[in-house]
Amino acid sequence: MKSMSMNAGSASAAKGGSAIGIMRAGRQRVLTMPEQIAESITLAILRGEYGPGDSVREQELADHFQVSRGPIREALRILEKVGVVTIVPQRGAHVTSLSRQEIDNLFEIRAVLAGLLAKYLVDLDGSVVNQMDAIVTRLELIAAQSDALDEYAQGSYRLSTLLFQACGNKQLAELMGALGIQTARYTRLGLRSPERREASVIHWRQLVEALRQNSSTVAAKTMVELINASHQAASNQLE
Repeated sequence: MKSMSMNAGSASAAKGGSAIGIMRAGRQRVLTMPEQIAESITLAILRGEYGPGDSVREQELADHFQVSRGPIREALRILEKVGVVTIVPQRGAHVTSLSRQEIDNLFEIRAVLAGLLAKYLVDLDGSVVNQMDAIVTRLELIAAQSDALDEYAQGSYRLSTLLFQACGNKQLAELMGALGIQTARYTRLGLRSPERREASVIHWRQLVEALRQNSSTVAAKTMVELINASHQAASNQLE
């Protein structure tokens, strides 16, 4: 099976910045075992360890996480719900393959919803802004490094999910979390070059400063630009 660096036991430490563990009523919660496993699989997909159409085998996952197949099945159902895997009776689960049109549609929806998300981020808690600032500072340090793709992509993913979790609108958070997961591997694809990562981190820094200054207009504009740039970069790689 493909190697996953995060195991189920350590995933609970990642309750902050998790797209699977979307907060309830504005408060983050510890992930359940199936959610921890689903998050680990999501991160493996983000790292490129699973590609579109690849099988995700229950028994191999059960052996890897040292659990029964029950939590694995539940984890796969979670991922099926957000469109990351497709489960076919008698054939099992595989990573969902998206058409070019479906990819375009998902990025376009994300860009539209970003404007709404920004309205909910006015007076964002300072601790969230500080968490984002720390991640962006790290991304600024590594963006130009040739071997920084995995760390950069995971940092970008975490920044996005911190925003979803902090918005205070559960339905919007869940919707954007699902869209973020579905497009994560394509966002990663568009971050392959150091030049693209350097351009991306400029947008993230601008967003942090806009949120610190409670400027929803600038935050909305910056988020839309960030998503559109990710979309274009991914499209260029897919051509």
